Amino acid sequence: MNCFDLRTSMIRIKRASDRGYAHFGWLESRHAFSFGSYFDPEWMGISELRVANEDLLHPGAAIDPSKHQDMEIISVILDGKNLHTDSLGSRKLLEGRSLQLLSTGTGTEFTEQNASLENNLRMLQFWIVPAKTGNKPRYQSRKLLSREGVQLIVSPDGRDDSLQIDQDAEMYQFRLQHTSYGLPATEHGFLFLLRGELEVNGSLLQAGDAMLFENEPLISLRGISRAEGFYFTLP
Repeated sequence: MNCFDLRTSMIRIKRASDRGYAHFGWLESRHAFSFGSYFDPEWMGISELRVANEDLLHPGAAIDPSKHQDMEIISVILDGKNLHTDSLGSRKLLEGRSLQLLSTGTGTEFTEQNASLENNLRMLQFWIVPAKTGNKPRYQSRKLLSREGVQLIVSPDGRDDSLQIDQDAEMYQFRLQHTSYGLPATEHGFLFLLRGELEVNGSLLQAGDAMLFENEPLISLRGISRAEGFYFTLP
Protein backbone atom coordinates (compact mmCIF):
# COMPACT_ATOMS: atom_id res chain seq x y z
CA MET A 1 0.00 0.00 0.00
CA ASN A 2 1.31 3.43 -0.91
CA CYS A 3 1.79 6.02 1.82
CA PHE A 4 1.15 9.62 0.85
CA ASP A 5 2.64 12.75 2.35
CA LEU A 6 -0.03 15.41 1.93
CA ARG A 7 2.60 18.16 2.26
CA THR A 8 4.15 17.09 -1.04
CA SER A 9 0.99 16.28 -3.03
CA MET A 10 0.90 18.04 -6.39
CA ILE A 11 -1.32 18.39 -9.45
CA ARG A 12 -0.19 20.05 -12.67
CA ILE A 13 -2.17 20.71 -15.84
CA LYS A 14 -0.96 21.18 -19.39
CA ARG A 15 -3.63 22.66 -21.64
CA ALA A 16 -4.06 21.30 -25.15
CA SER A 17 -2.96 24.61 -26.67
CA ASP A 18 0.30 24.54 -24.66
CA ARG A 19 1.51 21.20 -26.00
CA GLY A 20 4.49 21.02 -28.32
CA TYR A 21 3.65 20.82 -32.03
CA ALA A 22 5.53 19.46 -35.03
CA HIS A 23 4.38 19.38 -38.67
CA PHE A 24 6.36 17.38 -41.21
CA GLY A 25 3.89 17.62 -44.09
CA TRP A 26 2.83 13.98 -43.80
CA LEU A 27 2.73 13.86 -39.99
CA GLU A 28 1.35 16.25 -37.38
CA SER A 29 2.31 15.56 -33.77
CA ARG A 30 1.43 17.15 -30.44
CA HIS A 31 3.55 16.47 -27.35
CA ALA A 32 2.53 16.72 -23.70
CA PHE A 33 6.15 16.02 -22.64
CA SER A 34 9.43 17.24 -24.10
CA PHE A 35 10.00 15.36 -27.35
CA GLY A 36 12.14 15.92 -30.43
CA SER A 37 12.75 19.64 -30.88
CA TYR A 38 10.11 20.54 -28.27
CA PHE A 39 11.53 21.17 -24.81
CA ASP A 40 9.67 22.02 -21.62
CA PRO A 41 11.78 21.60 -18.46
CA GLU A 42 8.63 21.34 -16.34
CA TRP A 43 7.27 18.47 -18.47
CA MET A 44 10.04 15.93 -19.00
CA GLY A 45 7.84 12.96 -18.16
CA ILE A 46 6.68 11.57 -14.84
CA SER A 47 8.17 8.53 -13.14
CA GLU A 48 8.86 6.03 -15.96
CA LEU A 49 6.42 7.60 -18.48
CA ARG A 50 8.54 9.51 -21.00
CA VAL A 51 6.33 10.18 -24.04
CA ALA A 52 2.67 11.19 -24.47
CA ASN A 53 2.07 12.15 -28.11
CA GLU A 54 -1.02 12.62 -30.25
CA ASP A 55 -0.16 11.88 -33.90
CA LEU A 56 -2.04 12.47 -37.15
CA LEU A 57 -0.68 10.59 -40.18
CA HIS A 58 -1.92 11.74 -43.56
CA PRO A 59 -3.27 9.20 -46.10
CA GLY A 60 -0.64 6.61 -47.06
CA ALA A 61 2.01 8.15 -44.76
CA ALA A 62 4.32 6.03 -42.64
CA ILE A 63 6.66 6.65 -39.74
CA ASP A 64 10.16 5.74 -40.91
CA PRO A 65 11.40 2.38 -39.56
CA SER A 66 13.27 2.91 -36.30
CA LYS A 67 14.92 0.59 -33.80
CA HIS A 68 14.39 0.95 -30.07
CA GLN A 69 15.33 -1.12 -27.07
CA ASP A 70 14.20 -1.29 -23.44
CA MET A 71 11.00 0.67 -23.99
CA GLU A 72 7.32 -0.22 -23.60
CA ILE A 73 5.50 1.54 -26.48
CA ILE A 74 1.72 1.77 -26.16
CA SER A 75 -0.28 2.92 -29.19
CA VAL A 76 -3.98 3.75 -29.14
CA ILE A 77 -5.51 3.80 -32.62
CA LEU A 78 -8.34 6.32 -32.42
CA ASP A 79 -9.49 6.79 -36.02
CA GLY A 80 -8.40 5.25 -39.31
CA LYS A 81 -6.34 2.15 -40.11
CA ASN A 82 -2.85 1.50 -38.77
CA LEU A 83 -0.54 -1.13 -40.27
CA HIS A 84 2.10 -2.14 -37.72
CA THR A 85 5.13 -4.15 -38.86
CA ASP A 86 8.21 -5.07 -36.84
CA SER A 87 11.35 -7.20 -36.84
CA LEU A 88 9.61 -9.79 -34.64
CA GLY A 89 7.55 -10.78 -37.67
CA SER A 90 4.42 -8.97 -36.50
CA ARG A 91 2.24 -7.52 -39.25
CA LYS A 92 -1.05 -6.27 -37.83
CA LEU A 93 -3.76 -4.06 -39.31
CA LEU A 94 -5.65 -2.30 -36.54
CA GLU A 95 -8.63 -0.02 -37.03
CA GLY A 96 -10.03 2.69 -34.77
CA ARG A 97 -10.57 1.95 -31.08
CA SER A 98 -7.69 -0.52 -30.90
CA LEU A 99 -4.71 -0.83 -28.57
CA GLN A 100 -1.25 -2.25 -29.14
CA LEU A 101 1.79 -2.71 -26.90
CA LEU A 102 5.27 -3.26 -28.30
CA SER A 103 7.84 -4.31 -25.70
CA THR A 104 11.06 -3.56 -27.57
CA GLY A 105 13.26 -5.40 -25.06
CA THR A 106 16.74 -6.23 -26.41
CA GLY A 107 15.93 -4.31 -29.61
CA THR A 108 13.07 -4.15 -32.12
CA GLU A 109 12.75 -2.29 -35.42
CA PHE A 110 9.21 -1.25 -36.29
CA THR A 111 7.08 1.14 -38.30
CA GLU A 112 3.51 2.43 -38.23
CA GLN A 113 1.73 3.24 -41.51
CA ASN A 114 -1.60 4.77 -42.44
CA ALA A 115 -3.14 1.92 -44.44
CA SER A 116 -5.71 4.24 -46.05
CA LEU A 117 -5.05 6.35 -49.13
CA GLU A 118 -8.12 8.49 -48.40
CA ASN A 119 -8.44 9.10 -44.66
CA ASN A 120 -6.16 10.33 -41.87
CA LEU A 121 -4.88 8.04 -39.12
CA ARG A 122 -5.12 9.46 -35.60
CA MET A 123 -3.37 7.74 -32.74
CA LEU A 124 -1.84 8.25 -29.30
CA GLN A 125 1.59 6.99 -28.27
CA PHE A 126 2.83 6.50 -24.72
CA TRP A 127 6.38 5.32 -23.97
CA ILE A 128 7.25 3.76 -20.61
CA VAL A 129 10.67 2.58 -19.40
CA PRO A 130 10.48 -1.10 -18.33
CA ALA A 131 11.33 -2.31 -14.86
CA LYS A 132 14.46 -4.08 -16.13
CA THR A 133 16.58 -4.11 -19.27
CA GLY A 134 17.22 -6.97 -21.67
CA ASN A 135 13.70 -8.42 -21.77
CA LYS A 136 12.58 -10.59 -24.67
CA PRO A 137 10.71 -8.42 -27.22
CA ARG A 138 7.00 -9.07 -27.77
CA TYR A 139 3.94 -7.58 -29.43
CA GLN A 140 0.33 -7.55 -28.16
CA SER A 141 -2.92 -5.98 -29.36
CA ARG A 142 -6.64 -5.89 -28.54
CA LYS A 143 -9.83 -3.97 -29.26
CA LEU A 144 -11.07 -1.29 -26.88
CA LEU A 145 -14.59 -1.58 -25.55
CA SER A 146 -17.13 1.21 -26.01
CA ARG A 147 -19.00 0.79 -22.73
CA GLU A 148 -19.36 3.51 -20.12
CA GLY A 149 -17.24 3.49 -16.98
CA VAL A 150 -13.58 2.73 -16.29
CA GLN A 151 -11.69 -0.26 -17.69
CA LEU A 152 -8.19 -1.59 -17.01
CA ILE A 153 -6.43 -2.03 -20.38
CA VAL A 154 -2.71 -2.41 -19.48
CA SER A 155 -1.26 -3.98 -16.32
CA PRO A 156 1.86 -5.82 -15.10
CA ASP A 157 -0.04 -9.09 -14.65
CA GLY A 158 -2.40 -8.98 -17.65
CA ARG A 159 -5.50 -9.39 -15.51
CA ASP A 160 -9.03 -8.67 -16.77
CA ASP A 161 -7.95 -9.18 -20.40
CA SER A 162 -5.48 -6.26 -20.20
CA LEU A 163 -2.23 -6.17 -22.15
CA GLN A 164 0.80 -7.10 -20.03
CA ILE A 165 3.52 -4.49 -19.51
CA ASP A 166 7.01 -5.04 -18.09
CA GLN A 167 6.62 -2.34 -15.45
CA ASP A 168 4.66 -1.74 -12.25
CA ALA A 169 2.24 0.52 -14.14
CA GLU A 170 -1.42 0.37 -15.07
CA MET A 171 -3.40 2.12 -17.79
CA TYR A 172 -7.14 2.71 -17.60
CA GLN A 173 -9.63 3.85 -20.22
CA PHE A 174 -12.54 5.93 -18.94
CA ARG A 175 -15.81 6.96 -20.60
CA LEU A 176 -18.10 9.07 -18.40
CA GLN A 177 -21.21 11.15 -19.02
CA HIS A 178 -22.74 13.11 -16.13
CA THR A 179 -21.34 10.51 -13.73
CA SER A 180 -18.62 10.52 -11.08
CA TYR A 181 -15.88 7.96 -10.51
CA GLY A 182 -12.89 7.53 -8.24
CA LEU A 183 -9.58 6.42 -9.77
CA PRO A 184 -6.90 4.38 -7.99
CA ALA A 185 -4.57 6.68 -6.05
CA THR A 186 -0.87 6.35 -6.85
CA GLU A 187 2.49 7.90 -6.06
CA HIS A 188 2.68 9.15 -9.65
CA GLY A 189 -0.21 9.50 -12.10
CA PHE A 190 -0.92 10.85 -15.57
CA LEU A 191 -4.30 11.60 -17.15
CA PHE A 192 -5.04 12.56 -20.75
CA LEU A 193 -8.50 13.73 -21.79
CA LEU A 194 -9.27 12.69 -25.34
CA ARG A 195 -12.69 14.28 -25.77
CA GLY A 196 -15.42 16.00 -23.82
CA GLU A 197 -15.22 17.96 -20.57
CA LEU A 198 -14.13 16.48 -17.27
CA GLU A 199 -13.79 17.77 -13.72
CA VAL A 200 -10.83 16.24 -11.86
CA ASN A 201 -10.41 17.13 -8.18
CA GLY A 202 -12.19 20.42 -8.82
CA SER A 203 -10.24 21.39 -11.98
CA LEU A 204 -11.99 21.50 -15.36
CA LEU A 205 -10.28 19.74 -18.26
CA GLN A 206 -11.16 19.95 -21.94
CA ALA A 207 -10.18 17.76 -24.89
CA GLY A 208 -6.40 17.53 -25.31
CA ASP A 209 -5.58 18.59 -21.75
CA ALA A 210 -3.20 16.51 -19.63
CA MET A 211 -2.76 16.30 -15.86
CA LEU A 212 0.07 15.08 -13.63
CA PHE A 213 -0.37 13.78 -10.07
CA GLU A 214 2.23 13.24 -7.37
CA ASN A 215 1.32 11.80 -3.96
CA GLU A 216 -2.34 12.64 -4.51
CA PRO A 217 -4.43 10.51 -2.10
CA LEU A 218 -7.77 10.98 -3.90
CA ILE A 219 -8.49 11.29 -7.62
CA SER A 220 -12.12 12.01 -8.38
CA LEU A 221 -13.60 12.32 -11.88
CA ARG A 222 -16.91 13.89 -12.89
CA GLY A 223 -18.00 13.87 -16.52
CA ILE A 224 -19.43 17.25 -17.53
CA SER A 225 -20.21 16.23 -21.08
CA ARG A 226 -19.38 12.83 -22.57
CA ALA A 227 -15.74 12.54 -21.47
CA GLU A 228 -13.27 9.94 -22.67
CA GLY A 229 -9.60 9.55 -21.87
CA PHE A 230 -6.81 7.53 -20.30
CA TYR A 231 -5.23 7.37 -16.86
CA PHE A 232 -1.90 5.84 -15.78
CA THR A 233 -0.73 4.75 -12.36
CA LEU A 234 3.08 4.73 -12.17
CA PRO A 235 5.69 3.63 -9.64
